[in-house]
Amino acid sequence: MGQYRKEIEEAAKILSKATRASAFCGAGNSEESGIATFRDPGGLWDQVDPIEVGTAEGLISALDRNAEKLLPVFIGILNAFEQADHNPGHKALADLEAMGILMSVITQNVDNLHQEAGSSKVIEVHGNLFRMKCLSCGCTKNVERKSFVREIREKLNAMAEFSLTHMVSLAPLCDTCSSMMRPDVVMFGEAVQHLPRAFGIAQSTDVMLVLGTSGNVYPAAYFPIEAKKAGARIIVINPTENAFSPVTDVYIPMKTGEALPAIVGKIKEMAH
Repeated sequence: MGQYRKEIEEAAKILSKATRASAFCGAGNSEESGIATFRDPGGLWDQVDPIEVGTAEGLISALDRNAEKLLPVFIGILNAFEQADHNPGHKALADLEAMGILMSVITQNVDNLHQEAGSSKVIEVHGNLFRMKCLSCGCTKNVERKSFVREIREKLNAMAEFSLTHMVSLAPLCDTCSSMMRPDVVMFGEAVQHLPRAFGIAQSTDVMLVLGTSGNVYPAAYFPIEAKKAGARIIVINPTENAFSPVTDVYIPMKTGEALPAIVGKIKEMAH
């Protein structure tokens, strides 16, 4: 805990009295697991133009023009998602749920790491890369992250050439209608998922943990503001910045994977 012992103890006191706490999680949580953020230096948007590939139509067009150019980007993404595992911050959120303190995790991340750590009440406003959605009938199915990535990698390695037709062949087929499926993630121009439910959580929570988010993505960045308006206490954990300082009750400039387990430990100490 070091120099932020006072802040961690204060956060533990606030959470220990909560009955309907929630967490709002950003890319920083996944970055601690080795998944680079899209916007930061070295992230995906440094490698490709988000205007070009950030929409379904744009991605298809880019693949049609030069699939081989995008191949290293896909390989890098596959490597990150194959090697990543949930970190102590993810596990601490699952612990808070098991303790009856945390009622929901609202996440902007699409990597399924919250669920893999044990959280069961997860609202994914930007979707899930490892939940497939049928382009025809809309049916969805979950795939196991690491085995799915390995399967895609094997198919890529077996390709004699990289073209739109060959890349499309990587897509799984629907069990119901045999049509092509795509990852159920929100691309540019598509509607954010579960937004009314997420705002409902924000407006009914008594404490909101704001974890690893820059506050640059709207409408999700309104969640802490709505929670504060409704009377919630706001605890921000972010090693680089506090984008929500006007509504923050406790700010801890640490990584979530360091601060949150310490908070959970302090709550357990207080219970004895």
